[in-house]
Amino acid sequence: MPCVVPSPADPCLHRLRVEVEADPNCLLRLLEPFVVADVLPHRLDCAREDDRLVVHLAFRADGDLAQRLIRRLEAMVPVRQVSALAGEDAAALSAAA
Repeated sequence: MPCVVPSPADPCLHRLRVEVEADPNCLLRLLEPFVVADVLPHRLDCAREDDRLVVHLAFRADGDLAQRLIRRLEAMVPVRQVSALAGEDAAALSAAA
């Protein structure tokens, strides 16, 4: 998973691209694991593409917690795909944050 560590004391900045069914309840359901883990996303972008929503998330967490959050997202019924962003996509999301 891509990780940028600005200083040794800070947790990693993680960036995800999540595809979900185009349903209004999906946004709330996507954020629930972050609420339970007490992780406030730094950036959240959402766009509808045909029959799905594409959500870009940026958040800070240690590696173990980030992996648990990803597994929770992947296990959700309306989630079609979870991808870690790297390269230009991650840089664009970080610049916007």
